[in-house]
Order: sequence, then structure tokens, then C-alpha cells
Amino acid sequence: MGDKGVCTKGRIVYGVVTVSEKGQIAIPVDVRRDLEIRSGDKLMVLKRRDGAGITLIKLRAMDELMFKIQEDEDLFSNG
Repeated sequence: MGDKGVCTKGRIVYGVVTVSEKGQIAIPVDVRRDLEIRSGDKLMVLKRRDGAGITLIKLRAMDELMFKIQEDEDLFSNG
């Protein structure tokens, strides 16, 4: 994992993590690098609809989506 020159763009599995007694996990370095997750970044935690687990989304990406929704005048129109 993380070998120099190895393309991980299409990768979806980055290994297995263990939940600590405090409920903490470590995000693997390869996924942090590929998704540009840095120390101090805020991640939104969403429960999957099917109850199978969670999804983590960078808060700044969610902010950008919310701004796009606010600017879309047609989104909530009755037309």
C-alpha cells in the first residue's frame, strides 16, 4: 500500500480498522493521502440508510454542496 508509482485513484478498499474502547479509529494513511484529509480537517459522520455502517464526508465538501443547493433557484420550484 502506498508504494511510489502505484495508482490508487480507483481504489475503494484501504484495509481494516479497529474501533478502540473510546470509539476511535485511525484512518489509513493511503486514504488520507488520496482524499487529501489533513490533521484538523472536520469530517461529517452519516449513518448509512441500510444500517451497515457509516460514511465520512469532508465538512468543506458538504459546505460547497450546501452553497450550490442554496444558489439553485430551480431546485425547490413547483415548475
